[in-house]
Amino acid sequence: LFRSRKAMEDSLVTGLRARSADGRISYVNPAFCRMVGFSAEELLGATVPPYWPPEMLELYTRRQAERQAGDTPPREGHETLFMRRSGERFPVLIFEAPLVDSRGRRSGWMSTVLDVSAQRRIEELSRQQQDKLQAAARLATMGEMATLLSHELNQPLAAVASYCGAWASRASRCSPRQRRRARR
Repeated sequence: LFRSRKAMEDSLVTGLRARSADGRISYVNPAFCRMVGFSAEELLGATVPPYWPPEMLELYTRRQAERQAGDTPPREGHETLFMRRSGERFPVLIFEAPLVDSRGRRSGWMSTVLDVSAQRRIEELSRQQQDKLQAAARLATMGEMATLLSHELNQPLAAVASYCGAWASRASRCSPRQRRRARR
């Protein structure tokens, strides 16, 4: 039974991590190690894991203290940042549950960790495409307005030009005396 469970845990693409009641990492599966780029040996026993970004250290330490004090994590999971060995920050979705021993006492926490960086990249690409579509729609609307305005202005300007042309034609046929009278 133990071998079967271990084989299942090792074949998962989802990261698993367990922490003891004092916050030390007590278990990681191969998927978790691949995700963060650290070996199980580098992670086991750590209270401040190397995959915590330095800028998030205070927040994560506070969260861990809350868990140790008995604060129950949200069941719907929470999104946060981890750091790969290379230094790359990446978003993860973490679901945590209390680990309960055979006597029913909480002995730590079990976490399921999903790398959601590919999903966030797709969402960002989708947002950028939506922004481009909105910009194109605004340009199309402006083009339609310019066409409409041009048509509306063209009508009265054509009439003015026509009246001016008629007036000039009529004025050229008038005698000098008639022109003087028209000026008064």
